[in-house]
Amino acid sequence: MLSGKIEEKINTPIPTFKETYAISAQDALLTGKFKQTTYDESQGFSKDAYWHKLSFPKVTTPNAEKSIYLGLNYYVIEHLDFYLFHGSQLQAQWKRGALENWQGGTPHYEGIWIPILLSDHDDTTLLIRKQGNSPLLTPFKLFDNKRAETKKEQKLIFWTFIISSLAILLAHNVFVFILLRQPGFIYYLGLNIVIFIALSVVTGFNRWIFSEEVSQWIIKNLFVIFGIGAWILFRFSLRFLKEVQIPSPESLIRKYGDSIFITFLIFTQLLSVKNVAFLFAAIEIFMFLICTYWGIKAYVKGFIAVRFYLFSWFFLIIGSILNTLIFWKILPINFITESILPVFSILQLLGFSFAFADKAKQFERNRKLQALTDSPTGLPNRTYYFSKLPALVAEMAKNPPQLALIMIDISNYQTLCQAFGPAKADSAISEVIQNIQRQLINMEGILSFPLPNKNSYKVIRITATNIILISTKPEQIKQQILHIQEILDAPTLVNKIHFRHQYKIGSALYPSQGLDLDKLYQNALIANHSVSYSSGSWVAFTDNLKSNHAHQLGLITQLTNDIEHEKLYFHIQPQVKLVDRSIIGGEVLIRWHNEHLGQVSPAEFIPLAEQTGLIYKLTDMLFEKVFHWTSEHPKALSLQSLSINISALDLLQEGFAKRVIDQLQTYHLAASKFTIEITETSIFQNNDIVHDNVKQLHQAGFRLAIDDFGVGYSSMQNLVALETDELKIDQFFVMNLLNDSQSQTLCRNMIDLCKALNIVSVAEGIESEEILQLLKQWQCQVGQGYHLYKPMSPTDYLTLLDEKVPPLSAPTNRA
Repeated sequence: MLSGKIEEKINTPIPTFKETYAISAQDALLTGKFKQTTYDESQGFSKDAYWHKLSFPKVTTPNAEKSIYLGLNYYVIEHLDFYLFHGSQLQAQWKRGALENWQGGTPHYEGIWIPILLSDHDDTTLLIRKQGNSPLLTPFKLFDNKRAETKKEQKLIFWTFIISSLAILLAHNVFVFILLRQPGFIYYLGLNIVIFIALSVVTGFNRWIFSEEVSQWIIKNLFVIFGIGAWILFRFSLRFLKEVQIPSPESLIRKYGDSIFITFLIFTQLLSVKNVAFLFAAIEIFMFLICTYWGIKAYVKGFIAVRFYLFSWFFLIIGSILNTLIFWKILPINFITESILPVFSILQLLGFSFAFADKAKQFERNRKLQALTDSPTGLPNRTYYFSKLPALVAEMAKNPPQLALIMIDISNYQTLCQAFGPAKADSAISEVIQNIQRQLINMEGILSFPLPNKNSYKVIRITATNIILISTKPEQIKQQILHIQEILDAPTLVNKIHFRHQYKIGSALYPSQGLDLDKLYQNALIANHSVSYSSGSWVAFTDNLKSNHAHQLGLITQLTNDIEHEKLYFHIQPQVKLVDRSIIGGEVLIRWHNEHLGQVSPAEFIPLAEQTGLIYKLTDMLFEKVFHWTSEHPKALSLQSLSINISALDLLQEGFAKRVIDQLQTYHLAASKFTIEITETSIFQNNDIVHDNVKQLHQAGFRLAIDDFGVGYSSMQNLVALETDELKIDQFFVMNLLNDSQSQTLCRNMIDLCKALNIVSVAEGIESEEILQLLKQWQCQVGQGYHLYKPMSPTDYLTLLDEKVPPLSAPTNRA
């Protein structure tokens, strides 16, 4: 009896006996084997069946409650039968086992509720028989009718809350998955479903939403579902933490983790439920330790989104552990402990959902950060300079601060690429840039550039080879640049070779030389491009530089237009054999007269043409004009030859030689009558395209000459690589022969070198008879210069040939 109480937990231990052979309920009622000492044994894992006996005295009070309910909150006992006796007469029986069909006996599923109608004539007895592979926990409670109805309603509300929460979460997450498609989200959706199924069994609402057959299948395979859930959680963790390489791709857990869960699933079919429960507990502990370790490690690496991941793991593992403690009879089954796993499961699913949202935000932050940073170095980039830096400068003071922009261009990138390949060249350039950053990080007077990830740098990488710094103390810029030059002058180790970088530095002042960062950048760039060998490695911006730069832009515009309309022309400077002063040919010299600019020197427009890529069109136009003119005036090549200057950049063009040869053949001219002169030969050392062009030109019959030998980038190796026929001694040495002993020594050695290599020596810039006689004495073969002949128009050159070359002269060559 309830003794006047609305709700009462049945005192334990309950009289119990273990069934050793099949026995009927009638025989069990009469047996004397029921003992309270057997009760504890009946609450654990066992393959045996156990009987419990609850006895109620007959009702003697007229108004006493005759109907009570027995309730049970544990739903996974596979076979559970109830038998109600009045005296020795069986009044009713119920099947409530997890593997038994019994839902049809109730209007709707409410859980395990056994109505007990008490007799006023006999004692009432309720026998309970139970058997199954799971723990046979039987935390019975008795309720009066009113309290039973209340508890049923509470149970339905509890189930509704769990199902609704999980369904809403699942629908929300499906929608988020459709929008984001983040790595690992499909595993998270699978985890939602597995938790829903697992909770349906643990809390008892499985029969409320699933059919009898589905419910029974779930009970039979409960640890299979738990194992799949653990595996999904493992895969989810791998995908969620993939961006931070945790665990590493080479780790054993990443390679063989799946096999652990496959093995567990196999064991669920081979081992007893008790042993499988032990294995699953071990997997729970393993998962908790390894995933917590991964989460902490990811957080330390700056993966902020993992904080909700760790939050979810805490609730998931605590809920799982507490539920396991119930399973092992360490915690009692009541409304609070029964609610722990569902509530914690919802919290952990919410946590993982927040983790995905946080991860999406972090992806967006990372995307914005990547848009502002240089990938190889992590430094601020060009976008940062133009989009973020203006606001940073504006915040420094209400009045514009005094600043100086320092632009550094590492100018030997192409050389590095040719020597070591682009990958190692990029690495070497990045290394020197990062070294500058490390050296300047604690240097005062250099502006810091904060990034969204809270890191701060003092260097902005504008391009692969171009970086900028901003000095907040322009009065100290000279000392600052000297310090930077010390860093740049330190050798970099590339392929075990110490390599010294070439660089140019330009600077401009803010606000006096640029009221905004765009103008400041432009002026610093002008200064940077104005660096020359004579100016040193640093040039500060001035108004004169700006005027020169504007002039150069105008030149480029006019040159582009005049090349397109073939308005450039050529002159010829005769070349003579020094022994007898006979004209043996001439050097073709490009000339440009613009209607707006007037006459422009080749020394001014040729370098611009090379910098802007116009040199290729210029060279093609020159060959076309020379070939066309010589085809119309064959006398120019009857006994003489012509030399045509090209840029070394032309030889770096694939197909250059074929294009020249095709032009020559169009006009039916002999290649042997032309010498091609090349300058700046260092840039194509060991270049296959150059070697292929040289080979084709030689095979066609052209002669090749190295122009301006002795200055710039001349190399003895090029005499061999170009199969040189002719070497032109630069006028710098020739013009100083009478006054400079070093020029005499170098000039004479170059002439001797030509004799040793059996190539023609040509002296440029002969300005006096004394110089001519000295060259003749040293046996220089060919000369040109104002003392002999000035450059002249093609018409004047033909007239000169008529005057100086006898019609019946014997054929001569340049030697």
